[in-house]
Amino acid sequence: MLQEHLMALSEKTIQNLSIALTPDVIDDIFQDERYIELMMELIPEFVAKNLQSEDYDLVTEIAVCMMDNIAMKPRKTV
Repeated sequence: MLQEHLMALSEKTIQNLSIALTPDVIDDIFQDERYIELMMELIPEFVAKNLQSEDYDLVTEIAVCMMDNIAMKPRKTV
């Protein structure tokens, strides 16, 4: 039943629903342990590779700062 209603929604309504739901999904992603684990794995790898450094403390400190700088925000709509 719900699927039938969703299929009948206009493109504008679908866009409005996606805009309304985006902040909540961003919150869910940031709270999800899988996201945190992924970031804690990928960012230090990126830092170590790009700085060509094996200094664990330096790589970790830079990676943590980068994680603090990353924010997902809804796109601005016109």
